[in-house]
Amino acid sequence: MYSVKSQSKNTLTTGSPKQGKKPDKKKKMAVKKHQLVRQNQDEVNLTTLVEYIQPIVDKPVFLPPPNELIQSCENVVQCLSRLTGTEQELWKCLRSIEKFLVLIISNVDCKLRNDIITTIIDKFYSYISDPNSNACPATSVVLIVMDAPEPRAALSSARWVIQQSKKSPSDDGLRSALSCLFRWLSDSYTLPYLSNWILCFIKVLEENEMYDILIEESVKNIGNLFSVMISPATRKQPVADVILHLLISLRESPEAFDQISKHIGEILESLAADSRQWSRQLLGSLVDILTSMINYNMQSLKGVQLYMFRDKYSYVIKHLERHMITNDSTVIMDPIWKSRNTGQPAKVDIVTSPKVGLQNLGNTCYINSVVQALFLIHQFSNYAVLKMYEKPYWAKMSALFVTMMHTVAPCIKPTTFVSVAKPDFFVPKQQHDCFEFLGYLFELLKSYENSTVTDADFAYNTPVVLNSSRTSVTEGKSGHGKSNEPKVSEKPCTSSQTPESSNAAGPCSLKRHTGAESNITTKRRRFNDSFINSVFAGVFLTRITCVHCGSSSRSRDVCRDLQLAFPEKSGGNQYTIQGLIDFYFTNEILTGENKYQCHECNILRDAEKCVTIESTPKILIIILKTFKYDTKLRVQTKLMHSVMYNTSVTLPTPRSQTDKNIYNLFAAVIHAGTTMNAGHYYTLGKDNNDWYIFDDSRVKATDETGINRLDRSHTPYMLFYRRNDIVEGSIAAFATLPKQMQQTVMSYNKAHLELRQTVKTRP
Repeated sequence: MYSVKSQSKNTLTTGSPKQGKKPDKKKKMAVKKHQLVRQNQDEVNLTTLVEYIQPIVDKPVFLPPPNELIQSCENVVQCLSRLTGTEQELWKCLRSIEKFLVLIISNVDCKLRNDIITTIIDKFYSYISDPNSNACPATSVVLIVMDAPEPRAALSSARWVIQQSKKSPSDDGLRSALSCLFRWLSDSYTLPYLSNWILCFIKVLEENEMYDILIEESVKNIGNLFSVMISPATRKQPVADVILHLLISLRESPEAFDQISKHIGEILESLAADSRQWSRQLLGSLVDILTSMINYNMQSLKGVQLYMFRDKYSYVIKHLERHMITNDSTVIMDPIWKSRNTGQPAKVDIVTSPKVGLQNLGNTCYINSVVQALFLIHQFSNYAVLKMYEKPYWAKMSALFVTMMHTVAPCIKPTTFVSVAKPDFFVPKQQHDCFEFLGYLFELLKSYENSTVTDADFAYNTPVVLNSSRTSVTEGKSGHGKSNEPKVSEKPCTSSQTPESSNAAGPCSLKRHTGAESNITTKRRRFNDSFINSVFAGVFLTRITCVHCGSSSRSRDVCRDLQLAFPEKSGGNQYTIQGLIDFYFTNEILTGENKYQCHECNILRDAEKCVTIESTPKILIIILKTFKYDTKLRVQTKLMHSVMYNTSVTLPTPRSQTDKNIYNLFAAVIHAGTTMNAGHYYTLGKDNNDWYIFDDSRVKATDETGINRLDRSHTPYMLFYRRNDIVEGSIAAFATLPKQMQQTVMSYNKAHLELRQTVKTRP
């Protein structure tokens, strides 16, 4: 297998004593007695290994026969792969094994030497290529057999390994082998001969153009390998040679740069403080390579991604600026690994966090909390930035949303959006009802969904005119009976209602009222044409039946919220959201002051009211009526009941809707305070399965149970549930944004970074 020079003059006889000497039978018997790996024996301890090789090393009078010698070397590799023990014990054993292997390689003939080396390398590769072997790093001591005869033997053995691996239908063995070698190098950097053989192994992979394997495994391990260079005690030149070769070959890989970036500053400072000549040279080479990586990454980025890159790695750039580039370095002229599939180095996307705070502009927490909840509905926020960015009012929200998606700032000042979205009847700088703002915002956006006027031509200083589509509901003089019925008059423009009456007993017949039927058809068309309604609205059917004559009237309500009141309850039992929903949809008897005006009897009658859901919304917004008017004090007081906030709820629906009636909680707007006219709003929200608290400019992590661990005065006011058949995608990628939206993000980030730089350099 190898080209080996002439046999050593000190070659010992194998299997027989030297001429003129009698065989030492006792010594031979002792060697055989200490057979290293016996049949059916899986574990060999450190003591057994030392007992086997030490007599041969101490008194190398003769060696075992060739077959036994080859088997013994194979057993040594096997034992090394399973070694355990203290560091001191291992090093004592490794020194003995080195002497043992060198003794054998130096004192056998050429053919036997090749057979031994082939056996050792074959067994060695079988362990490092097995992802489940977990071989001990001490196994690499057998690589001394590559350096003992001649230096080129290491390269030859690596070529032989690659050649053997080609017999396998997949490259999994080579990937596992390279990964194992990298792990050993980062964990056991003082092992001799390991670094040199890894370099040879890498060069042979390069010869065979196996760049995909090199790129993937090197990028995975480059971070751990690079960290070895932090301390002078672990910073060895053989290890540094491997790391420099990887960095040079991966210098156009953003992912590799990202893996090492967190260690760059510490390593450069450590090298600068080291007065050794080799450390100075290493520092110069590293600065050249890292500067090349920085320049390439910035060259391939544009616009917002460039600003994001500079901001993310500003500390790395600062450290590199402290050291001079040599300019005459030749390392950056070496080849770069490129994938055979794409012809490009490995890429990594720079992902910005959507967890961005909103600055409070003076009692605007009622706006910030609503915006954060709506932003977490990616179907809604993506539609705004991709489709509605030129519509009046939508454009201002789109600009805010797209900035929240791709900003490099931790907090945004929503001045423009607040100035146009705040109702004219809201007093500036005062606290207002967040639900009232949400209802106004929905109707505002809905009114301009199909506007032909663009945002650029729209005059925002004109009075706002909302196209409210509300109609009164035909239910008799008594109005709504139950206290938690969703009255459209309580909050502006949160629902639209259509009447549908029948004087006949039993099921209603629409054919008897063609005008009502036409009105219903018109309303359904409006419902389907509105994006706001298609996401947030459901259709509720209310039937009131006279208990005297059996005639009934029906009304359909297109509602974008479900307002739940707390029923009178004794015993101090805990309320649940599911329980409040069930209470809302229970049948109710209208009697006493709430009697029903029966059109058939033409007088007030007792009646039964039933509310069902014809069509469920994609996003269910529940409003908890936590405020109650105190007739004695003549003020609105806050109800601070004990409530269990279900993370999953079910709406009562007809059988045809049972696959669309389960909802999961993803956001809640919390009111902190004890009175209606004061306090503070903030949002609990879920994004990518993680929960956060959005409290104006502050954002911090929490968990799903956080909503049930709030202080007594911190009560959820608005709950946002997503129907479980709705798949929530990710935020719109920067590359998919319209150019106008991309420019909005780039302009904001540029201004933010310039301001940040000004603050940093200010004396």
